[in-house]
Amino acid sequence: MKPESRRAAFSGINVSQLSGSSQFFWRHYHGSDARSSTRWMIAVFAMLVLFPGVGSGGSALFIGIWLFSLPYWLFDRDTRALNRSEITLLAVCAIYFLIMAGFAVVHTVRLGHSPGFGAVYSNLPFLLFGPVLPVLRRAARPDWVPMIFAGIACGAILAAAIVTVGAAFFPEVGRKALSGNPLVLALGALVSGLLSVHGAFFFRGRMRWLMAVGAVASLYALLISGSRGPVIAYGAAVTLYAVIMGYRHFGLRWMLSRGAVWLVLVCAMVVALVRYDPVIGERYGAAVKRLANPSDTSIEESSVSTRLVLYGAGLTAFLERPLTGHGRQNAVQAAKDRSHGAADHHFLFSHLHSGYLTDLVASGVLGLLSLLAVLLVPIALVWNARPVVFGGALCVALAYVFYGATNLLFYHDVVTLLFLSMLCIFNALSALRMDVESSQPRTADGGGS
Repeated sequence: MKPESRRAAFSGINVSQLSGSSQFFWRHYHGSDARSSTRWMIAVFAMLVLFPGVGSGGSALFIGIWLFSLPYWLFDRDTRALNRSEITLLAVCAIYFLIMAGFAVVHTVRLGHSPGFGAVYSNLPFLLFGPVLPVLRRAARPDWVPMIFAGIACGAILAAAIVTVGAAFFPEVGRKALSGNPLVLALGALVSGLLSVHGAFFFRGRMRWLMAVGAVASLYALLISGSRGPVIAYGAAVTLYAVIMGYRHFGLRWMLSRGAVWLVLVCAMVVALVRYDPVIGERYGAAVKRLANPSDTSIEESSVSTRLVLYGAGLTAFLERPLTGHGRQNAVQAAKDRSHGAADHHFLFSHLHSGYLTDLVASGVLGLLSLLAVLLVPIALVWNARPVVFGGALCVALAYVFYGATNLLFYHDVVTLLFLSMLCIFNALSALRMDVESSQPRTADGGGS
């Protein structure tokens, strides 16, 4: 049988007996297993390279991967057979979205008007990423593991290059790269940085050096963005990663000693950057003054003071309706109405600068529980996977868990799609050994070649 039709068996029928559209899919769209796997790997690699510094470019590629997965659902019945992990992931994500959307609709009916569903619409990918899961799982091969981590490190290096070169000509590019938002750059750098640190423990030779360079580059991009909360989140995530992976794999003392050394390096880079860049130095200094004197109106600082106002007003709004919430589209307005006349400029956002508080105000306790499930269930599903896979999923979860404490979570296309992309990737890697053994190329009679 020709190589391009080795896997092209549909319901046990020879490919030559299939309809024209099915023949086109198996011969030209899919081709051989090896060629299909290589194409998917190139797409995933490019997506990971673009996410930290370019942002929407990675999002566009993920959407493209989803669209190119749809024909597999039409012509390959195996990719419609979701495994238990995939069913669980889809159920958790769907519940999260449906709770958010349901509360929004209920409160729209109650109020008699619709002030906008932008935050709800931006989370539609939680319902649409399903076709990607089985397609990537069946396409994954052992060489994906180093290539995926290489893509992550290269993405971090590209982000650092963009902020360095861009800052020389366009100051704003130095704060947000091409992602359009300093906080989005900070999250991308946070995720890439943790994964690069993780990869440095598991790879050897040139790959270890690449991961180390990626870790330093992502840290530089994170610091140059000027975002202070994500820097604290980075330190907390690195520390918890060291504890968990120490217990599970490396030895706690060994990991804590290396984590401490890395945190010293982080602090040294923060101090050096603050001294080198007066703008960032002023931002850090103003934040310290504000935290020390929350009510001092003479301090020219808005970010921390705005968060303090949002948190206080948001907590009041939640306690007023802990079960029914106020609806996602009403969360900021509900907080503003209970802020005791705080200035309008504190409420010019689509969220309350805390993913957890935003969901509490929007959907009550159910909203928070569904959010925590989205963040933590993926770790449980890969708990028994190989350490390199488990640790990778752990890094992504820790990055989002800590980042979401003081910033937005799933209310931005890049933020949402980066998370869902990582779910798909680590789901594919977690089942890699099983799938490699059980998905031998099929012949026309349905057996192995």
